[in-house]
Amino acid sequence: MTAPARTDYRPTTPEHGKYRLSRFSVAAFIVLFLLGMAKGAVEYDRRSAVPQAHTAGANAITIHILLAVAAAVVVVAIQVRRSRRPLWPGPSPWAAPLSARAAARLARTLRFAHGWSLRNVARTLATVLLILVIAYAPARMGAQVIGGLDPNNTVNAWGGPSYLGAMLAHYLDAVLGCYAACFLLSRLLLPA
Repeated sequence: MTAPARTDYRPTTPEHGKYRLSRFSVAAFIVLFLLGMAKGAVEYDRRSAVPQAHTAGANAITIHILLAVAAAVVVVAIQVRRSRRPLWPGPSPWAAPLSARAAARLARTLRFAHGWSLRNVARTLATVLLILVIAYAPARMGAQVIGGLDPNNTVNAWGGPSYLGAMLAHYLDAVLGCYAACFLLSRLLLPA
């Protein structure tokens, strides 16, 4: 009797593992988002009962519309390029910052893989600063979920005066800032 053919074949080459998501990175993003929600809940609990007046021109809706259009153009351009080259090697650029390979590169960089030198210390300091920018994004997104329920929190917000407008503006800022920092980090980190 012969064994049935496998239908769930996955490559077992060393290359295969580098395209999976890093459990640590995903867990860190979730924890940071939840911590942000807790911070937003504390801010909401301490809200003022006195409503603030909306100040005309206090928002940045025009800037955020331009940012959204620019982001859409970049996303479409990347997707069109990927569709023309279906075998484009590597993970999706959208998941790459959370990949196991990115986590391995980060760990190698922080361990001073090439020894102690002024260049490696500077690389590590720049890496830590970019990691803080990346970590801020999910925390800020989480804080907006509950903190944004306070009308005083959104009345003069960049996307205000509505909850939805402020949420969209803050999420757009967070995602763009996070991916810009990830792009810079990808150029800075040592190879895996």
